[in-house]
Amino acid sequence: MTAIDYCALADVETYSGINFSDGIGPTDSEIGSMITNASRMVDAYAGRQLAGTETITEYQDSTRTQQHMVLRNRPVVSVTSLEYTKSDGTTVAMDEGRNRSNDEWWLDDDESGIIRFHGQIGLTARQYFKIIYVTGYVSAPIEAKMATIMLVVRQAARAALNDENCSERIKEMWRPLLADTENEYKDMLDRVKRKALVAVAVYGNGGA
Repeated sequence: MTAIDYCALADVETYSGINFSDGIGPTDSEIGSMITNASRMVDAYAGRQLAGTETITEYQDSTRTQQHMVLRNRPVVSVTSLEYTKSDGTTVAMDEGRNRSNDEWWLDDDESGIIRFHGQIGLTARQYFKIIYVTGYVSAPIEAKMATIMLVVRQAARAALNDENCSERIKEMWRPLLADTENEYKDMLDRVKRKALVAVAVYGNGGA
């Protein structure tokens, strides 16, 4: 699954009240690297990747009539295609949509990965389904975003405070941010971990 950053430079600037392009602390590029590192630290604390997407090719088969199927990896961002191969080897692409007259299936619930059919599928013999879809989260939970922002602020503050070329005036701007986030970032990381555990309980290992 492709990893993503859980916040942007603008988020860090808004939270800290500091415009890094003014030369107050690390450069924009350095903050970008800190954001990526902090995002992976949040993942490590949660014990799983919290955001990002992956394209899956999944196969299912049926020997009975069915009006729905459940995809194994959830939540589902989008379904690219759905087709089935009949017992005689013929492959049939199925049309997506909610119009019963023209369409054959639709994604009913992205969180639980339920695809529903108009009518019944798998009438008389074994049929093999091939589903290509995108799973995961396109953005991080708010707890992960806030934890990442706080981690970056703390890392940037330490960098400024340890910089011999940084003036005392600028260091005084960073000291309160380091102190103010001391307990907040730990609390936010705990929230991230609790949310990740709930997601695993609900969705299983394919839940994000």
